[in-house]
Amino acid sequence: MAVTITIANEKGGVGKTTTAVNLAAGLALRLGDLEGAAGRGLLVDMDPQGHALLATAFGQHTAPAPDSLSALLTETPPPSIQRLLHPSQHHPNLMFIPSNRTAMVEAARILPTLMANETRLAHALAAVQQQFAYIIIDTPPTTGDLLVNAVVACQLLLVPVETSYLGVSGLRELQRTVEAVRVHFCPDLQIFGYLPTLCEEQRSESQEILAELERRYPSQVLPPIHKSTDLAYAHSSHMDVFTYRPPRIRRSDQIASSSRSTQEYAALVETVLRQTWPEYGTL
Repeated sequence: MAVTITIANEKGGVGKTTTAVNLAAGLALRLGDLEGAAGRGLLVDMDPQGHALLATAFGQHTAPAPDSLSALLTETPPPSIQRLLHPSQHHPNLMFIPSNRTAMVEAARILPTLMANETRLAHALAAVQQQFAYIIIDTPPTTGDLLVNAVVACQLLLVPVETSYLGVSGLRELQRTVEAVRVHFCPDLQIFGYLPTLCEEQRSESQEILAELERRYPSQVLPPIHKSTDLAYAHSSHMDVFTYRPPRIRRSDQIASSSRSTQEYAALVETVLRQTWPEYGTL
């Protein structure tokens, strides 16, 4: 059964989409030599803006509302999720579900009026859990049923935190959401870790925030992702950083290049595999 990881923080601009895209791509590269479900991943973009899909399947990232993610969330009964799965542009073993911005905005509006409104994504993904090793879910930066669906649907929550004082401000709201989901839906929901992002070593503020995160969340703070033009240029080029800055010779066990961003996201991929993949040592 797939390990489902939701990337969430109730604040925008903290690197959620960058992390979702590069974690999904990195996992696809690492598992690319494996056959069947063990070598496949799925990226789900719950943000109406659909920016994760722009870097994953540019040109194919949108679809009419009945053929998009919004239909899984709002139609009763929902369409077959199987027919909505498409291979991504850069990694054939990474699948995605196309989105529709207008329909997703409407879904956010009407979800509170629907039966089982918090569990619709979880029910849709249940049908394909056996087809993937990992499901990565990107989320909107606001509280609401789209975010709650994404949290209810996962086993693990990965929380990007911008290394600034404002970046830490969204954590209290997210913690309230997590506690509510644990009480009402998923008592075993775990926070995989807090991922410092947009880190600038020369700024004393960044070091202070890293120290504060370590104090608040001992043993849960992951190695930071530094601010990088490679990450910005990769996304503006509609690709993940591993595709934008590939190594000279790529193997499934060597996905990073000389680019610091590829090395840092590759390290995150290895941490995820080590902690969630029983056969990690055989990869």
